[in-house]
Amino acid sequence: MQQDTIEFTLPNKLDDQPTTAIILYHQDHIYGYINRCPHLNIPLNWQPDTFLTPEKTHIQCATHGALFLPETGECVSGPCFGDTLSPLSLECDADDRIWLKVP
Repeated sequence: MQQDTIEFTLPNKLDDQPTTAIILYHQDHIYGYINRCPHLNIPLNWQPDTFLTPEKTHIQCATHGALFLPETGECVSGPCFGDTLSPLSLECDADDRIWLKVP
């Protein structure tokens, strides 16, 4: 994978409003989350595909600096401490394609 995070848009069939999500490649694993901070329900980033701290150890909300664990989406610092990002169910196949599993 060339970059650490990828932002993409999911269609919302309920009200036709798009929802953005992120796929994160961290320590040889992939994780996916809806791109919404639980504190103010706003996007985590203010620049495309920019979600990680400079050290690449945490997902960071660009608005108020909340830090989230990449592996679980749990907020470990900031005003939404203890809350979690909304996870996506992802699967990587033998050809390294990432699939979003929907219920």
